[in-house]
Amino acid sequence: MTLNPNYPKPFPQFIELLRSGLWNRAPLADGFEQLSMADWNKILLLSQQQGVIALVGQAVQQLPQTVLPPSDMLLQWIGYTHSVEATHLHFNEIIREVLQWFSDAGIRCGVFKGETLSALYPQPNLRTCGDVDLWFPEADGVEKATEFLEKQGLKVTPDPHHAIMDYQDVSFELHPDCINLPFRIKIPVSLVKENSPGYSGYQLNNAANTVMLLTHAAHHFIETGLGLRHLCDWAVWLHAKGSCKEVTDGLQEIKRIGAGVFLTEFTALAVELLDLDSAVAKDIAQKSKDTLRLKMLRDMLQQGNLGKCHLQEKLHTALPLFYLKSLWRELKLSTYWRSYVIASIPHQFMRSMRQIRKAKQA
Repeated sequence: MTLNPNYPKPFPQFIELLRSGLWNRAPLADGFEQLSMADWNKILLLSQQQGVIALVGQAVQQLPQTVLPPSDMLLQWIGYTHSVEATHLHFNEIIREVLQWFSDAGIRCGVFKGETLSALYPQPNLRTCGDVDLWFPEADGVEKATEFLEKQGLKVTPDPHHAIMDYQDVSFELHPDCINLPFRIKIPVSLVKENSPGYSGYQLNNAANTVMLLTHAAHHFIETGLGLRHLCDWAVWLHAKGSCKEVTDGLQEIKRIGAGVFLTEFTALAVELLDLDSAVAKDIAQKSKDTLRLKMLRDMLQQGNLGKCHLQEKLHTALPLFYLKSLWRELKLSTYWRSYVIASIPHQFMRSMRQIRKAKQA
């Protein structure tokens, strides 16, 4: 699947830089000589909005001298890239420290998403960091972890689906469930030991990881939106693990729970935009429909990383109206995962009604 030739400038150049940064190869210089200052500003803004600033910034630095952006912008990009790399190193250090605490205390947990995915990138330090998600498989695991942390003088804040602890400028989310869906899945979910140069510790088994990664991206896309950072994560996962039998089991489970359309179009975007070289991915992408794939891409470009554009609206819109708009968004995107939207409607509707009642009482 080749890149759509109808994409307007500078999107093809942005994609070439993203591909290059993701797969650690020199970018092709064709087309960059046509870029104006306004085009370079668009590329910089896109890379920020999509959560891929360091991947793109690393590739920009490998362009031939004759097509580089203006020097002040290049220095700005270098600064952003170094900041992401420094943050990543800090996260790694703090994660190791916290995991050792729990290990010494006899509390079982493992990382999912985050650093376990960074380890699969050719250049792990270029992946933008977010929260650190920890799964505690025992029924009382989060409770024990909370008690332990509070004894160390750390504040743990409860949340509907997890607890939150901040330590050394790193936010940890403590989860009792690593695959938070409104229906049960039929594959084993367990922690397995991983020892690789990028990550050493416990993480989800490959089948569960596959389901978690895809469904996490899907519900973010449907509820609030997501950007190309998540697409990069999915691409490196399939590139590294796609031939594994457990991953095949995970893909089958994704289809069984009704997320096959999202799986197809999301994977097809990874093949088209990111030049994902994976037999499994290419086979999935064959069933892609142009209209659905392009609709998905337009929404991702509009909403940005983790749907920041949609969530920004929450600050400027009355909450009842915002939640009603959110419900309408989910209904419009239900084609991608109908069973999830149907299962979620009661919760979303009740949330909207609660906000309307609060507004009337105010």
